[in-house]
Amino acid sequence: MTPNLQMEQFSLAYIRAVAASAGYQMVRPEPDTDSLDGILMSDFGSRPRIEFQAKATAQDIVRSGNLHFPLPIKNYNELRNSTRTPRILIVVLMPRDPNQWVNQTEEELCLRRCGYWVSLEGRSTVTNTSNITVRLPLSNMFNGPQLHALMNKVK
Repeated sequence: MTPNLQMEQFSLAYIRAVAASAGYQMVRPEPDTDSLDGILMSDFGSRPRIEFQAKATAQDIVRSGNLHFPLPIKNYNELRNSTRTPRILIVVLMPRDPNQWVNQTEEELCLRRCGYWVSLEGRSTVTNTSNITVRLPLSNMFNGPQLHALMNKVK
């Protein structure tokens, strides 16, 4: 498996673990042709859903309380459009050394580093042709409480 595929699989495992611990499902549509890596969904109440694009990086992109992530223009344009189901970008930070991604003992399974989310809906058109630097606030940690808040907002 290539390093990029390893990172992609790790980021999806992180997102799935957070969703499962918060009581939500994560499903993967195939193929990914619309900057859509997955759907987070509830099986109770009004059954809220959130679609997401997942990215992963081991680069040092934290500056002034934000991640500064270079997002391909294709993804930016597809994530900024208004859709029936809300969409977010989730960027998972990970250690450079794959041997440090996971720490496991008989007591715990620890996935190293953290994911952050942002909604790009309504952002303006840009003239960039390859990528745009997107800022994800460090306060938007992708965790159970944040996912509950997002799902409640979607309801």
